[in-house]
Amino acid sequence: MGILDRISTIVKSNVNSMLDKSSNPEADLNYFLVEMQDGIKQVETEIINAMARQKMLEMNANDQRRKAQEWDSKAQQAVKLGRDDLATEALRQKLAADQDAENLDTQLHDQKVSTDQLRANLEELKKKQAEVQQNKGNLIARYNMLKAGEKVMGVKDPLTGMPTSDYTRMQQKVMASEVLAEMGQSEIKGMQAEAELNKMQTEATLEDELAALKSRMGGKPAADKPKTEADKPYDEK
Repeated sequence: MGILDRISTIVKSNVNSMLDKSSNPEADLNYFLVEMQDGIKQVETEIINAMARQKMLEMNANDQRRKAQEWDSKAQQAVKLGRDDLATEALRQKLAADQDAENLDTQLHDQKVSTDQLRANLEELKKKQAEVQQNKGNLIARYNMLKAGEKVMGVKDPLTGMPTSDYTRMQQKVMASEVLAEMGQSEIKGMQAEAELNKMQTEATLEDELAALKSRMGGKPAADKPKTEADKPYDEK
C-alpha cells in the first residue's frame, strides 16, 4: 500500500467501528494513535523527498531547454555553410531536447500536485490524531456503555457502518480483470499505430523546422558552389 493510500485509510477509519469490534479498546486505541504518529513521520519524510525530486526535475528541464537552444544555433551555422544535412540533424536533436524538456515539465507538474496532496493529507492526519487524543476517554467510556447495553437490551451502535463483504470485493476485482483483458489488444494496436504516426510527424516537422530556420536567417539558403569541370555530367563537358 502506498503512503497516500495508507494515510487515506487512517484518516477515513471509523474509530467507533474499530472499538466496537475490539476486545481491548484502550490498547487498540493507543496502537491507533501510535500508527497515526508513525504515519505523520512518514508523510513529513516523503514531503522532503518530494521537494528534492521537484528541484531535480526543474534543473533537468532547464538543462534540456539550454541544449535545445545550443542545437538551434548549430542548425543556423550549418545552414550558413550550405549543409542542409547537418542542419536537419541539428534540428532533430533540438526537437528531442524540446520534447524531453516538455516531458520533464509534465513530471514536475505532477510532482507538485503529489506534494500538495501529501501536505493536505498531513494536515488531515494531524487533525485526526488530535481529535482521537482529545476524545480518547470519551470513546472508551462510550464503548463500555454500549457493551453494557448490549448485554442487557441488545443495543447496537447506530454509527457503525457495514463493511463491504469479501464476496463483493472479489466480484469487483474479477470484473476489473475482464475489462482490462478486453482493452489489452485494442490498446496494443493503438500504441503501434501511434508510434508510426509519430515517426511520420517527426520527419515532416523536421522539414518545416529547416524551412523556418532558413526563413529566420534571411529567406534563402547559402548559394550552391559553382560546378567545376570535373563535377559536370559527361554530356555537359
